[in-house]
Amino acid sequence: MNERDLQVLEQYPFSVNASWRVRGAFLLDSSEGRLLIREFSGSAAKVEKEQQLLAHLKACGHRTDQIIADAEGRLVTVYREYLNYLVKESPEGRECDTRSESEILAAVSLLAALHRDMKQVPGFEQKDVERLAGIDAREELARHNQELRKIYTFVRRKNRKNEFEAAYIQCFSSIREEAERAERLLKETSYEALRRQALEEGQICHGEYIHHNLLVAGGHMTVINFEKFSVDVQMNDLYLFMRKVLEKQNYDARLGRKMLKTYSEVRPLREEEREYLGIRLLYPEKFWKLANYYYNTNKAWIPGKHMEKLEKFLAQREKRVSFSYELLYNNPRKYEKSGR
Repeated sequence: MNERDLQVLEQYPFSVNASWRVRGAFLLDSSEGRLLIREFSGSAAKVEKEQQLLAHLKACGHRTDQIIADAEGRLVTVYREYLNYLVKESPEGRECDTRSESEILAAVSLLAALHRDMKQVPGFEQKDVERLAGIDAREELARHNQELRKIYTFVRRKNRKNEFEAAYIQCFSSIREEAERAERLLKETSYEALRRQALEEGQICHGEYIHHNLLVAGGHMTVINFEKFSVDVQMNDLYLFMRKVLEKQNYDARLGRKMLKTYSEVRPLREEEREYLGIRLLYPEKFWKLANYYYNTNKAWIPGKHMEKLEKFLAQREKRVSFSYELLYNNPRKYEKSGR
């Protein structure tokens, strides 16, 4: 987006006092308050459902960023016949502090309340549920594991290996066992029934419930950026938030338990949901992300930060696996004794 494209704002029923560029968008000081405009390349049909979801959440008392329609009532505005734009509210606030236990727990409590209210949302029909269904986790992990094996084969065949490649080869075997175990457990446990129930009930996930999308101001927390919402097992949101936080907190099991307890006080967790969370946390997601980034970028040069992330992942591995076993079996050692 550039300065001249701001002419698209002539199609909106508000006046703009000032604008300033931010990453991938423009912030607007308008007669309707602070707004954000950016180019849009997604599905207009999904935006319509997002607007219905946001209106429902607002009616339930939640604070979210709302989409602003243009003068003709369109949520996605066409400009110059080939550019699409979206205008949303831009709430004030700072990002949720992942070093603050109180804010972490407040975010978990808010997520549970959102999940409680994001079922059978008015206006969502069966055809919408089918169209907006998320990716089956079994297919996702199977694809990730296939990619890990492909990358391993590629690296192993290299004559000269850089620091990252050497470390990848050294730890691959044991990490692969974790990855394949998680894939197998999804097939052996109650995930299929959990997913089927989620689709039947029209359970909606935020899709990217992380600290960047949680704004704190005036003692309140606002959830923004619902663009990646889907109909799926809602534990995907809790898993993502927990993984991001626990990575930053060195997989503090005490904090992990408090997060689960806080969530359950608002929306009780069922045994199969805890089990699914355990499987997802068992999967070495960070390892896959690092390997995938390496494979799809310039392999001759790996930034030092990348190697630091791998070292941090390996250092946290024992705590992560232990906590995932605790969720799976409520006993970290039972997993090892069972041989599963």
